Amino acid sequence: MAEPVAERGAHTRRWLEAATSPAGLFVSAVAVLSLFPVTSVIRDPDFWWHLRAGQLILAKGALLGTDPFTYTAASHAWTMHEWLTEVLFALMQRAGGLGLIVLVLSVVTWAGVMLILARAAMRAPHRFVLGAGLLLGVLAGYPIWGPRAQMLTFVFATLTLFLIERHLARGGRSVWWLVPVFLLWSNLHSGFVIGLGFIALVCAAEVAGRRLRMPDGADLRRVRTLAFVLLACTAVTLVNPNGPGILLYALQTQTSAAQQSLILEWHSPDFHDWVVLPFGVMMLSLAALAAYNRRMRARDAALAVATVALALQSVRHIALFVAAATPVWIDQASIALQRVRPTRPGVRAKRLPSLRFRASVGVLLAAVLVAAYAGGRLAPAMRVQPGSSVYAQEFPVAAVRWLAQAPHPLRIFNQYGEGGYIADQLSARGDKVFIFGDAALMGDQLLYSYAAVEAVQPTWDSIIRGAGTDVVLFDASTPLADVLAQAPDWKLEYRDSLSVIYAPRDRLAALQLPPSVGVQGR
Repeated sequence: MAEPVAERGAHTRRWLEAATSPAGLFVSAVAVLSLFPVTSVIRDPDFWWHLRAGQLILAKGALLGTDPFTYTAASHAWTMHEWLTEVLFALMQRAGGLGLIVLVLSVVTWAGVMLILARAAMRAPHRFVLGAGLLLGVLAGYPIWGPRAQMLTFVFATLTLFLIERHLARGGRSVWWLVPVFLLWSNLHSGFVIGLGFIALVCAAEVAGRRLRMPDGADLRRVRTLAFVLLACTAVTLVNPNGPGILLYALQTQTSAAQQSLILEWHSPDFHDWVVLPFGVMMLSLAALAAYNRRMRARDAALAVATVALALQSVRHIALFVAAATPVWIDQASIALQRVRPTRPGVRAKRLPSLRFRASVGVLLAAVLVAAYAGGRLAPAMRVQPGSSVYAQEFPVAAVRWLAQAPHPLRIFNQYGEGGYIADQLSARGDKVFIFGDAALMGDQLLYSYAAVEAVQPTWDSIIRGAGTDVVLFDASTPLADVLAQAPDWKLEYRDSLSVIYAPRDRLAALQLPPSVGVQGR
């Protein structure tokens, strides 16, 4: 009895020795510092309609069968692939306002980062490399971090990859936890298909790697078990209000030419933008490390290649690259470091201060960083409200407040990224938008019509009027705003530093809009 206790004590001491070494403290500091970039105010334009949809689901006690927000797609059937996320958003907003949502999603995202760290640590890399790789991964994901539904797919993807790696390395039954994970995931976000793809890719890569005699292949019996887990996970994803339609929805989103070409987040990364540069550095350095080492596990190679391709196709997929490829980068960098500076037997390690002193330093460092995070990053982000000046820099806060004074509900032609905010703020009084962020619900035809207006093609006026639009609310510094300013049939009724609102001259009397703002003369 005493021997196992002694073994546990020795194991704990070894862990503390490693954790409080200079390299261990560096990893811990990076882990805590990663809280800063994953926390922000809500910047995702889709968040607002998700929140409003959740409120409507709770009020109705059922899913919404059709679109409640637009006057252009009201008859379209709605596959609510994020229904549970939307309900949770509404419940959290009811319990603690937007601040609670910011807190929960920040913690969820950070949990995903910690799962990346745990997966990378399984292969016992050099600790400085572990910290540096984690830091690079967090910086690479900076364009995507923030309170948004997609972060649920990020954390579930990291959990899936962690359980896969643990199973292939150690065996056991813990991999079967993926079945309830996918049951929950498929009701939270359609990104679960990425998780299914990861499992299938790893299985195929391990089989192919065995035939190609790639290094460190997994036991094929464990691969076979993983294949059965994949079948079970696929089956449970059908247990949701949409049934098999959830799989079709995910495929429709990935294969829509309109969405891929017209929606900014689906575009390829713009490497002229500095926030994307860490991703480029990570991708290129991973390729260089792989070429230098010429040694990589089959599953690592498959995941790296697949997620690089996804990230180059769409900037939103950078989060998947970070989830899958960060441990691969750390492993490859550790191998390269070992080749450059091999461990020499007999070399005595430098004498360090006592374990108690190092542990005290570690606790103090963590406390200072957490306090700085809570006071300087988290608390300010939690305090921001929908009508604040912070959101007024990105969303038409003041213009929406002006429209809310109109005596009758309005049909508003809007910018694609602002439809969710307008719907959240005005749909309760009956106002409708032209378009909002569920592109699959909108349909390709409506997306192309919107694009024609945004690009001021010759049909722009007929598209707006043909839809039955009452007013146009659009960003001031756009071609459409410039054309409306010159159009004799349209009159400027509202202007601020971000937005303009135009109305048809022949309908001004009927619309009874509030007094003009920011306009000289009526």
